[in-house]
Amino acid sequence: MRTKGFWRRPALPLCLLASLAGTAGCSYDYPDTAHTPGTGADGTATALPAKSAAPPADPLVLEREVRNYQDLDGLLKAVPGDVLLFQEGPLDGPARGFGTTEQVDAAGEYTVTAACIGAPNARIFIRQENPTVTLWPVELTVDCPGSASQVITLQQGYVSAHLSLPAPADAPWTGAVGGVRVTG
Repeated sequence: MRTKGFWRRPALPLCLLASLAGTAGCSYDYPDTAHTPGTGADGTATALPAKSAAPPADPLVLEREVRNYQDLDGLLKAVPGDVLLFQEGPLDGPARGFGTTEQVDAAGEYTVTAACIGAPNARIFIRQENPTVTLWPVELTVDCPGSASQVITLQQGYVSAHLSLPAPADAPWTGAVGGVRVTG
């Protein structure tokens, strides 16, 4: 009888531990309660905010965007040197723009190259922050199609790049793209 009780006691904690271990890497997405329908403090019904519908994907624009990315890669990857940061993104359309950050391990001079295809111009901002110095945003404006480069001095820390969008959010989707590459 003693051996049965011995095995029964750890069985429950082991089962609980196994179920917790199985869910340790899971991610759950719960709706934001601040935006769910229900009743307000005064008892009246509340409604969800209206969602804007994404424009349907135009196959011709998608093909043009793919070609534009190929041309953009040609402009950006022509710059020699070890790549510290590389990012591309659309200048218009439903998911436009980009922003990225990379760590600078060694202080020194780096070449920032910005390029764009399919739009009148693009502006790329480069900024660095570390405990001792803040590099105010360096702005590169590019006439499209084309590229522009500038040598900047970076310290150890993080450098970030941000694409400034040339058109308002309701501008038509043309497949225009832009990018940045920082090499050392």
